[in-house]
Amino acid sequence: MFSDVRFKVAAAMTAVVIAAQPVSAEVIKFGMNAPQGDNPEWNALEAFKNHVEYKTEGAIEVKLFPSAQLGAERACAEQVQQGTVEVCLVDTGALAGFYNNIQVLSVPYLFKSSAHAWKVFDSPFFAKLAEDMRATTGIRVMAWGENGFRDFTNNVRPIRSPEDLDGLKMRVMESPVFIRFVESFGAAATPMPGSEIIMAAKQGVIDGQENPAQVNYDYNLMDVQKYMSTDEHILGVHAYIISDSFFEKLSDENKAVVLEAALLASRIENTQKLAGAKKYIDLIKEKGVEVHMTTMAEKEAFAEVSQEPVLEYLREQVGADLVEELLTTAKDAEPALYGN
Repeated sequence: MFSDVRFKVAAAMTAVVIAAQPVSAEVIKFGMNAPQGDNPEWNALEAFKNHVEYKTEGAIEVKLFPSAQLGAERACAEQVQQGTVEVCLVDTGALAGFYNNIQVLSVPYLFKSSAHAWKVFDSPFFAKLAEDMRATTGIRVMAWGENGFRDFTNNVRPIRSPEDLDGLKMRVMESPVFIRFVESFGAAATPMPGSEIIMAAKQGVIDGQENPAQVNYDYNLMDVQKYMSTDEHILGVHAYIISDSFFEKLSDENKAVVLEAALLASRIENTQKLAGAKKYIDLIKEKGVEVHMTTMAEKEAFAEVSQEPVLEYLREQVGADLVEELLTTAKDAEPALYGN
C-alpha cells in the first residue's frame, strides 16, 4: 500500500517537473551584410525579431547575425537554400546564380522614384517572380525592399549628360548587365570587387564608380572622388528570403506572423532609406565633393542611351516576355503617382 502511494506521489512529482520545463523555442537565424547600428537594415531586422517574438509569445526566437557573420550574401542565400540558415536579407544580385530570371530587375532607369519602386514591388509581377523562384530554388521571398539607387561618381568632371561619361574608366560590379550599361555611354567598364575601389582610384586605375549615396559615404569612397551625380540609374532591390522547407514546417498562424514581420521590416527599411537620402548627400558635400542633382529630363537622356543595350542582353538571358511584362508593370504604375 505504502509503495503504491510512494509510486503515485513520485509519478505526480515527475509530471509536475516535466510540465514546468519550458518548451524549446523554434529558432530563426537571420543574416545580413550590413553592420549592427542605427541603419535601415539593422533597424528593419530588429523590427522583424521583435514582432515575431512578441506575436508568437516566444515560441519562435530570432537570432540576428549582422556584418556577414553567416557569410556574404551569396553564401547566406546558399545556406537558406540548403536549410542550414532560415532567413537572410540579400541584394537580388546575389540571387542570380540561383535564379537567372532575377536579372530582369537590373533595367536602367526603370523606376522614377522610391515611391514608384515600392508600388511595383507590390504588383502581381513581383509576386509571380517570387513564386517562380520558390518553386525553382526552394528559396521563398517574403518581402521586397529598397537597397538604394546607384549614382555615378568620378575624379575627372561633373556628369550631367551621357556624353560626360565618354572615355571615363568606371569601376562596375562583376556583372554583364553593369558592364553593358556603362559601355553604352562610351566609358571603359572595369569590373572589380568593391573592396578594391579606393586603391584603384588612388592609383588611377579607375576614374570613377557607381554606388548608392549611403555606400559612397559609409565606405569612404568619397575620400577618393571629386564629383557625384544623383542620376539614380539602377535601384538595388533587397529580398527578405526564407528557407521554404523551414517555412512549410511552421503552423499557419506562425507563417502569417513571419510574413507580416518581413513586410514590416521592408517598410521600415524603405522609409528610412528614403528619409536618409538627404542626410548622406549633405555629408558627402561636407567632404568637398561637388554634387550634381540630376533632373528628370537628364535621367531621360541617360535612359535613352543606355536602356536598349541592357534590354537586348536581358531579353537574351530571361526572355522577351518577362522583360516586357516588367516594363509594362512599371509603366502602368506611373499614373497613380504622377498623373497621366
